[in-house]
Amino acid sequence: MNEETDIKNYTLVICEKADAAKRIAEALGDNVKVIEKKGIKIYYVSNSDGKKYVICSALGHLYGLGNHRKDRKVYPVFDLMWLPLNYIDKNKSSVLDRIKIIEELAKNANEFVNACDYDVEGSTIGFNILRYACKVNSSKTLRAKFSTLTKEELAYAFKNLKGQIDRGLVKAGITRHIVDYLWGINLSRILISSLQQVPYGGGVLSTGRVQGPTLKFIVDREIEIRSFVTKPYWITRAIVAYNGIETYASYFKEKIMRRKEALAIKEENEGETGIVKEVKRIKVELKPPTPFNTGDLQKEAYRIFRFSPSLTLNIAEQLYLQALISYPRTNSQKLPKTINYHKIIKGLSYIKEYKEETGILLSKKLAPHEGEKDDPAHPCIYPTGEIEGIEKLNDRQKKLFDLIVRRFFAIFAENAVMERNQILIDVKGKHYWKINGRQYIQLGWINFYRKYFEAEEIEIPPFKEGDKVLLKTINVEEKFEKRPPRFNKGSLLEKMEEENLGTKATRAEIIDTLYKRRYIVGESIIPTELGFQVIETLSKYSGKIISIDLTREMEESLEKIELEQEEPEDVLERTFYFAWQAINDLSDNLEKIGFELKNAMQITALENKTLGICPICKEGLLVVINNKKTNKRFVGCTNYKKGCNFVAPLPQKGVIQNTGKTCTTCGWPIVQIRNNKSLWNLCINFECPSKVKNKNGRKNL
Repeated sequence: MNEETDIKNYTLVICEKADAAKRIAEALGDNVKVIEKKGIKIYYVSNSDGKKYVICSALGHLYGLGNHRKDRKVYPVFDLMWLPLNYIDKNKSSVLDRIKIIEELAKNANEFVNACDYDVEGSTIGFNILRYACKVNSSKTLRAKFSTLTKEELAYAFKNLKGQIDRGLVKAGITRHIVDYLWGINLSRILISSLQQVPYGGGVLSTGRVQGPTLKFIVDREIEIRSFVTKPYWITRAIVAYNGIETYASYFKEKIMRRKEALAIKEENEGETGIVKEVKRIKVELKPPTPFNTGDLQKEAYRIFRFSPSLTLNIAEQLYLQALISYPRTNSQKLPKTINYHKIIKGLSYIKEYKEETGILLSKKLAPHEGEKDDPAHPCIYPTGEIEGIEKLNDRQKKLFDLIVRRFFAIFAENAVMERNQILIDVKGKHYWKINGRQYIQLGWINFYRKYFEAEEIEIPPFKEGDKVLLKTINVEEKFEKRPPRFNKGSLLEKMEEENLGTKATRAEIIDTLYKRRYIVGESIIPTELGFQVIETLSKYSGKIISIDLTREMEESLEKIELEQEEPEDVLERTFYFAWQAINDLSDNLEKIGFELKNAMQITALENKTLGICPICKEGLLVVINNKKTNKRFVGCTNYKKGCNFVAPLPQKGVIQNTGKTCTTCGWPIVQIRNNKSLWNLCINFECPSKVKNKNGRKNL
């Protein structure tokens, strides 16, 4: 095996990512030779059985849907075909080199294996490479199915290769791409064309099968918030004295709608003696949490670390490629029956942070508490027990890995037991007060997940029926009914799951796109003027575009295709019909749509650039300025002609959005910087005391 060209009659293995290719090569044989061509690593492997493998990676999609019409203003587009990505996106020029290498490798292969991720996208990626680059019929290809990149599971997967097992996934993947392309490309081009119908028009807008309904959720919630009429109500709380101990009691009627009634309660009860009429003690068992699926992990990581859904998925993917966790794109809340729980926990016991927890678990019989959701492709997300390279993880990776591990521990633990106490106090047989307390009498699984679960207890005196208590002081407090909360990334993701919009892999990307298009801003999500107008315009001229019911029905049909319960032709026929109808509806009102959207774009741009009142001169407005000569951006004051020379630097990369918030330390405006899949908030005051110097003397922004 001096030269790779000498090898013939081997099995060509197509992987989705380079790290996966490397791990598969190491799992298949000890004799591994690596050859690099144009920056692409190819693994030549032979094992003791004389089996020969050549393994290469795709780095995601090499082919995408497109058409040969170069003019992007043209619509409708229905003549679709799969093309190498470099024909569609000029930034993907390296794709052609990879395709040519795979074509050459395919010539000497006598067997082909799709070893891309076992899901809709991975199956589609591998299928397209095998049929277009390798020019082999799918009926003659094999499929490797695995959920972790451990040597043990990879070796088992290649000993048990199957043919056509992911036929439903491939059909669903191709259909989904066609449906989303037809819907997105045509409707987005109409929106862009509408802007070109008006004076000084232009700009990039988009909508899509899932994007539109998701934005509608946010707009509808904001309308509900802004139209909400808050009403006052009053609550009464008493300081109760018993055997020298004081505690709080609440009036049995939690909301009192008239102030006069609340004051009457105060007058009739303050200083009076009450009798403990009833003592209730109820034990409640709290079951352990279920294992993580993609959505659960994204919501929990957002709640605890404020990681965006896309960032969580990105970090989880990194952990998977290092063989530390199982495949992170899954709907399942169930562990595979075949894995060795003790072996995984034993592996984690070598990490000092988990020594105590693993010791407890290894001394007992392990029975996991699982959820109801299942996924035919992959089990839940769990740690593999592998710890090689754990010390090289960055801070974010360590946080997410720790969360997954502690959740895994918790599902094997006993129920937590909480005792709820309720005391009912009778005053003159007319008024009733209650005291609520709770305490944990058995922590169970909370001991393993306490880092991420606050087990708050409320202690109360040991009341008995017939005890006399003094209502020393009664406070009357005015409250106001709360508006509905705005969505954040976690609750929006949950809403999308509930309504079955998008998939576990695409929901985070949809949310990111809404930010990128400047339809929404802020952690507590607010639609911009443009976001409002897009929904209003689409509702007015073609309401089905943003129909949640239509999108949900389409999603259910795609899931049926995956399970081979429905044929792609039926779904595509409906898509053509609805897309053509929407195109006609919008095309008839192109100029009106253009004026509406252009005005909204200008208002949004102005809102985004204006950050607030200048903290120096107190008169001008702070605005984001782009210097045309240097191509640099910074914050300046509109009062500069009158002598205000305020200037503040800004990061030169990433999208800047005005949060509308001010720094709690210095009071200056805070902007949000979005760069690829990460985002952070930044006080524009370079000298803000909150920007503490790190060990190297550099300021942490």
